[in-house]
Formats: sequence, C-alpha cells, structure tokens
Amino acid sequence: MKRIFTLATLLLSGNLLAQTPQDSVTIQGRVTDFDGNPIDSCSVMWQTPSFGSKMEVLTDSQGHYSARIPRGKYQSMAAIRMDTYPHTAKEGIPETDQRLEFWCWDLIADRDTTIDIRYHRMEAYGLRVFQIPGGMPTYQIYVRPMSLTRFQRSMKESEAVHGQDVSQVRQEAAQKNAKESSLAPSADQLQATVWIDGEKVTVLMTQEIKEYYSADEYGKAYLLTVDRPKRVTSFPYRVFKVELEDLGNNDRGEGLYYMGKESYVR
Repeated sequence: MKRIFTLATLLLSGNLLAQTPQDSVTIQGRVTDFDGNPIDSCSVMWQTPSFGSKMEVLTDSQGHYSARIPRGKYQSMAAIRMDTYPHTAKEGIPETDQRLEFWCWDLIADRDTTIDIRYHRMEAYGLRVFQIPGGMPTYQIYVRPMSLTRFQRSMKESEAVHGQDVSQVRQEAAQKNAKESSLAPSADQLQATVWIDGEKVTVLMTQEIKEYYSADEYGKAYLLTVDRPKRVTSFPYRVFKVELEDLGNNDRGEGLYYMGKESYVR
C-alpha cells in the first residue's frame, strides 16, 4: 500500500531568506492525474485562514514541486492549474479538459514531508475530522463533494463560492422553498475510500446531509463514519486521505486532512 506521505531526508535548495533549517521545512512531491500522468505548470499553494497565499510554487514538466516553508499550521494547501480551471480556463479549452482543485486542510508542517497530489474533476472540499466524546471509537469525516461535470450540467453558479473568506458573512435561517445546488452525487452514486496514516480503513456509514450556502440554496455534503486504523504511529497527528468518485460520471478527486492528537491534562 502506497503511503500518503514519507519523511524526506534531503534538504533541498531554495530556502527562504531569514529562515534557518530549524524554523522551516521542505514540502515536496508530484502532482498527477489519476492515471499517473504529470500535471505541469500547476500552482501549489499554502494559505492563511482568509485564503491568502503565504507561498506558491509551480510544478515542472514532470509534475514535481518543492518549497521551503515556515514551520507551523496552515489552514489549507491547494493545487490548481489555472488555465484548466473553469473560472480562469484558457480560451479554447474544452469543458471535458477542465479540472477542479486539490485541497489539504489544517496542514501541520513540522518536518520535511513528501505529499503526492492527484486531482481530476472532483473536489473533496471542506474536509473536517472529529470524534464524538463518549461515542463509539470511530472517526467522523465531513466532506462536500463537488463534481465539475454536474456543475457544468447545471449551468448555474452557487452563491457560496469556495475559496473565499466568508467569516464575516451572516447566515440566515433556511427557507422552506430552498433549492438544491446540483454539485454532488447522491449517496448511491458516491464511492468514498479513506486512508488514515497510509492504512486503508473501513467506511462504516455514509450519511447524506444538507449544507446551506444561503437561506434559499443548499448542496449535498456527507458525514462518513470510519473505523480506526490498526497500526499505531508515534506522530503527534493523524493524516486522513479521502478519495471520492462520482459513479454517475467518473469524476474523481481526493483530499487530505491533518488532525492533531488530543493531549489530556492528567
């Protein structure tokens, strides 16, 4: 089983000014599609809570990237090739050749790490992982699947635009006649596969829920209940990898989520 990430032992060149090896780390990897084809000229970004870019690099002709970034926790890490993204696509790019984005949430950059990225026409957006205190010893994963094929078919925009700072926007009570935004597959057409620290775990339950973008519009999101991994690691966090496939149109995508392990006061 291929691991989600490995520890890199070689420090690469290109250190940021005013940084030392003690306060910065190297994040490197390769960006490909799901057939292993490299995606060149892809922007790989590390972002603030307001989605401002703290660092951005481009992949080379073989899809490789490398960046030296300050140690710390990042709200998100994203990968996107602008000339194939629907809102910034180069003129003449067919809809079938357009792609969405890859997202890694709450990245903990505490050591040199290799993160290989695959992305296609599905986003695993808004990943969150939690456990229910006093509940079963399982993990709950929240994810909003976003299918580009379904978006193109619907021919309309959602009022809730992902990737923007909405922290100051006030949500209103849902209206009874709220309409669904057709971005995600139904539960019977969604295939979800989950790995924790590189170990494939069982998806025990998939629950469809409504995520309201505004008072009069909502989309499908999902709550995945997954088993715990059998392998124990010494890392201070767990890395969740969620792969999604829309069985109705074969759109695929994946996302990562870093979950810090809880520390209890004794």
